[in-house]
Amino acid sequence: MTIPSENRGLTLINELISSYYRGAKDIAPDRITEREFGVGNFDVKISQRHMSFRNEDELKRYLSLNSVPYVSASSAYYRFPSGRPMEKKGWKGSELVFDLDVTDMDLSCQLKHGKSWICRDCLDAVRNETIKLVYGFLMPDFGFSDNMIEVNFSGNRGYHVHVKEKDILELGPDARREISNYISGSGVDFVEMFPTAGRKGERLVGPKPSDRGWRGKIAKNFLERLDSGIDSLAETGMDRQIAGRLYRKRSLVQLGINNGNWDMVYVKNKSDFWKGIIERQAVTQSDKIDRNVTNDPTHLLRLPNSIHGSTGLIAKKLKSPKELYSFEPMKRAIAFREGFMKIRAHTDHELLMNGQKFGPYAGEIKVPTYVGVYLFLKGLAEIISFN
Repeated sequence: MTIPSENRGLTLINELISSYYRGAKDIAPDRITEREFGVGNFDVKISQRHMSFRNEDELKRYLSLNSVPYVSASSAYYRFPSGRPMEKKGWKGSELVFDLDVTDMDLSCQLKHGKSWICRDCLDAVRNETIKLVYGFLMPDFGFSDNMIEVNFSGNRGYHVHVKEKDILELGPDARREISNYISGSGVDFVEMFPTAGRKGERLVGPKPSDRGWRGKIAKNFLERLDSGIDSLAETGMDRQIAGRLYRKRSLVQLGINNGNWDMVYVKNKSDFWKGIIERQAVTQSDKIDRNVTNDPTHLLRLPNSIHGSTGLIAKKLKSPKELYSFEPMKRAIAFREGFMKIRAHTDHELLMNGQKFGPYAGEIKVPTYVGVYLFLKGLAEIISFN
């Protein structure tokens, strides 16, 4: 009997996953005995939850024996993590977590390849958003230290950030919602930022780059756009003619904003004009976080250093948040580096992995195992053979 190519491919993927977990290192989260786990299959990412493990060896053994393509762990700590219903678990506290996914962003490259395909520009953009979250919000605005922040690549389209500061563990959903609203720029008040707006005969007093919180972020971001040129200013929604005038007189504009004076260059209907610009800036500056994940202290999130069943990549845990600046997931998160596959692939876009370009493809081709696995799990290839 001939085995269908799809089943043949899944059998091989399962063998690779099983082998990975047999030799995996640093796969267990801290306080493993207090975590709830959930596992899934290729159809459902979490098909079973309310699971617990006593140690890393037990976890690895389970994942390897069952070739688990998706495994998640709770951001919460429980007295009885396998208890059900949820009320019987005995909640002890939860990390503050953030889920950033490139599909929640609107990027120019997505106009070419859609949101189902992930290119290098996509991964760079979501990494930059993660850097902004950590170094633009969590550290300066909330005072979290880098040794209390853990970052991992999701294994597919983004990053997960875990804040493990002791003082935040017992925060409830309302407090977590306030944090996510602040980071997302929800409720940024123009009148509060520009107290003289609408007053005839008075200069427009506004935020300075030295101000704390959103005031400083808005001022610094506008000055960066001013330095970058007319195109960057026009992206805020202003008319290109006005953008040109501000750019030509940028030294004067910079001097004013540095001192909180946003009225150094004449702009018609200045209050309405700057209100529109600032509101659009708040949107572009706000981090693309999934607020439902942050607000829910019982959420299950991809287990760091586990395999992602949609790509075959590792949900790689970074050594420190600083590693974000140089981290390249399509190099560093590759799991299956040995051997080659013969595949039948149909791809419209170029794939960059491990520093090499692959595709577009339309037919049979021999590729490294990690490329074949990635394209197969994305539904873009059949696996013919493996060696």
